[in-house]
Amino acid sequence: MGDTPAATLCNNFDGVNELRPGNFVFYDLMQQNLGVCQVEDIAVRMVCPVVAKHTSRNEVVIHGGAVHFSKDSIRNTDGKKMYGRIIIEKDGKKILLDTMNYLSALSQEHGILKVAQSRFDQFHVGQLVEIVPVHSCLTANLMGHYRTHEGELVEMMPKF
Repeated sequence: MGDTPAATLCNNFDGVNELRPGNFVFYDLMQQNLGVCQVEDIAVRMVCPVVAKHTSRNEVVIHGGAVHFSKDSIRNTDGKKMYGRIIIEKDGKKILLDTMNYLSALSQEHGILKVAQSRFDQFHVGQLVEIVPVHSCLTANLMGHYRTHEGELVEMMPKF
């Protein structure tokens, strides 16, 4: 048996001798979109630096692309593809921005954040932003370590 929704929602595993649910312990926006969890339940983020800003398009470029996120997408509230949601820090608090601010495009190493005009000045080159991924399997699998909210470093288990 395997996949995150089944592993999460199933109450009876009688007769099941193997589970392959991916990274269901983290969840992601795809799972939230399917009604399996709430945004607050998603426990994985990718921290990416801002590398450029394009004022004329209200776009922010981050060093975080297809190698950091999956090319899987969901439809955003504006009907366009979304690869992740943005969390910024302001006055020591983390703020999940609304869905008009999102990861809208990916190349190999970079991502484009579509940002509302009212938020654009809150982004600066060198700033770190957190991205909640649409599909977090690549994000969770490919990183060398995790950092907890308390700052604890958790190393990845060696792959055999």
